[in-house]
Amino acid sequence: MKIKTRELWNQAGTAYAVYDMSTSLGMTVSVTALGAAILQIAIKDESGREHPITLGFENMEPYESCICYAGATLGPNAGRIGEALLPVGPQIYQLSKNDGKNQLHGGINNLSAKLWQVTSVASSLESASILLSAVQPDGLDGYPGNRIYQVKYTLEDTNWLTIEYTAVTDAPTYINMSNHTYWNLSGNFSVSGLEQEVQIYANNVCINNKDHLPADIIPAADSVFDFRSPRQLLSLIRSVKSPVCKEQLSIGRGYNNAYILNRNQSFRPLRSAKRPAEIHKACILRDRRTGRTLKVMTDAPALVLYSGGFLSPGMTLCGGAPSSASCAIALEAQDIPDVMHLLPGNYRLSTPEQPFFRTIRYHIS
Repeated sequence: MKIKTRELWNQAGTAYAVYDMSTSLGMTVSVTALGAAILQIAIKDESGREHPITLGFENMEPYESCICYAGATLGPNAGRIGEALLPVGPQIYQLSKNDGKNQLHGGINNLSAKLWQVTSVASSLESASILLSAVQPDGLDGYPGNRIYQVKYTLEDTNWLTIEYTAVTDAPTYINMSNHTYWNLSGNFSVSGLEQEVQIYANNVCINNKDHLPADIIPAADSVFDFRSPRQLLSLIRSVKSPVCKEQLSIGRGYNNAYILNRNQSFRPLRSAKRPAEIHKACILRDRRTGRTLKVMTDAPALVLYSGGFLSPGMTLCGGAPSSASCAIALEAQDIPDVMHLLPGNYRLSTPEQPFFRTIRYHIS
C-alpha cells in the first residue's frame, strides 16, 4: 500500500505535513499531526472520481481553532464533564472550563489543538500505518498525572481503518479518548447528513439537560431515539410527537445523545484483522443513493450520535461545498458522558498499573 506526504498551509504560511494512505479499492485516509486528526476520508467511484465522505477543510485554520473538532483526536476526555469537577479517589480536581460552567473535550489545552509528533510511518503490501504521540504535564487543565498519549491509524487494503489509542500516566487520572470525524457518505455536502440511515446496536440512550449533559438513561425502543433497526435520521426527526422528545431534539438541534452499546454483537472476522475479543458492533451508517456503507466497531461502552446541528454555515469544505447545519454527522465511541457523576459505578480511572486502551474500527464499502 502507498503512503504519500504533502503539505497543507494556513494563511500565515505555516505548513503542516499530511499523510495520505490509499488502498487498491480506492479509499484514501489523510492524517495530520495537528490534533492527530483525520483530515479527510475519500472514496473513488466506478469512474475513478474521488469523493470526500468526511467533513474536512481546504486550509488549516479550522483545525488550528478546533472550530468543530472535525476529524480530531478528542482528549484527555471526549465529551463534557459537569461543573468541570473530576473526582479521583478522595480528591476533587477543578478542571478548566471551556463550555460555560462545564468542560468539553478535555479543556482549553485539549489534544485536538495540539501538534503531535509523528513517531513512525510504515507500509506493507496489505496495510499502512501512522503512529503519533503527545505528552501533557501534571496539572494541565486540572488533570492529575504526567501523561503520554499515542494514536495509531492503520488502514488495511480491505478498507478497514483501525484507530488504536493508548495512554500511560504516573498518577491516577481520567482518560477517555475518541475521534470526532463527521460523515456524509453521499460525498455531496450540499445533501443533508440527516438523509443517511443509521443503525445503532444499543437498547438504551442518554437524554440530556440544557447543558448537553446526560440527565437520565431511558430505553430507546419505540421513540425518536430507536435505531435498533436502520432508520433515516430526517424521517425520525419529522415524525416526533412526544413533547419530551421534541425538547431533546431542540436542545441538540437534532441528535446529540449517547447510546449505551450492547455487548453481544460482532461482525464476521476478516483476514489480517487483529482485534481484541472485547470489540463489538457499534453502528452501521448507510447512504441509499450511492449504496455506501460505514460499519463501526469499538470496545468503548457508548457511542454519541451527534447530527451536526451546531455546525457553522458557510465554511469552505474539501471539494468546494459550503458547510451547513447537519451537513454531516459524528459518531463518537467513548465512555458514557459525565460518567463520574451520572453512573459512578461505571467510572474507571487510568493508573500507572492500568494504562488506557481503546480501539475503534471502521469499514467502508
